[in-house]
Amino acid sequence: MAVSATSRRTSKNQRRGLAAGTRVYDYLKSQLLEGAFHNVARLPVEDIAAELEVSRQPVMDSIKRLTVEGFLEIIPQVGSRVRRHETRDVQDFFHLFALSEAYLARLAAERAEMEDIVNLRLISAQIGALTRLRKSTLEIGKLYRILNRKFHYEIRIVARSNAVGELVETLRDRSDFFLMSDRGGGFAERVETAHAEHEAIIDAIEERDGSRAAEAMKTHILAVEGSLHDVTAASVSRNKALRRTKRRRMD
Repeated sequence: MAVSATSRRTSKNQRRGLAAGTRVYDYLKSQLLEGAFHNVARLPVEDIAAELEVSRQPVMDSIKRLTVEGFLEIIPQVGSRVRRHETRDVQDFFHLFALSEAYLARLAAERAEMEDIVNLRLISAQIGALTRLRKSTLEIGKLYRILNRKFHYEIRIVARSNAVGELVETLRDRSDFFLMSDRGGGFAERVETAHAEHEAIIDAIEERDGSRAAEAMKTHILAVEGSLHDVTAASVSRNKALRRTKRRRMD
């Protein structure tokens, strides 16, 4: 049965629409995970559409999807903005995330092969090298985020559990989102400490000590949350001090 020209055009347009939607979604999510849009009152839909050379529709569709995933929120009569989470919610998340990553580390210790250990050591060495780079804190933070994701993704590969690994990967997106928010941004100052924590995880995996690998991973993730909490507290303290100074000047 022949397919009409109209049907072919419709199918082609649908494919283009799906491709545009995926491109916009990937772009917005990557921007959010890098800390973009956190200090703007609302997402500039028209500017995003113009930059990506698409209509408003795929941008709006992507915003709705990211809202469902917890990265954005829609404010009636205003638009959409980066979602702000309560401190307790962030703490609860990291405790859950720590348990899930710890389970992957335990599986990795049970299933790792020598080639896996070598790959983990190579990535860890790259992270260690960041401490010797003469770059800005922002640049080191960006490089660390890339390598850190690579390290944890490799743990997922070594664990050889696709279902669990895919689930934990979605949690890692949320983790990066919190880390790169206005609560603290990148944590380049933790690179040296994080490198030592990664090495401890690899040591336990290499020795096939699942319990120690899990505990080392849990400690690593909760240390990140602790740093995030400290930065948030410092930011709150600074804001209070600024408000007090402003009131004194007005008086």
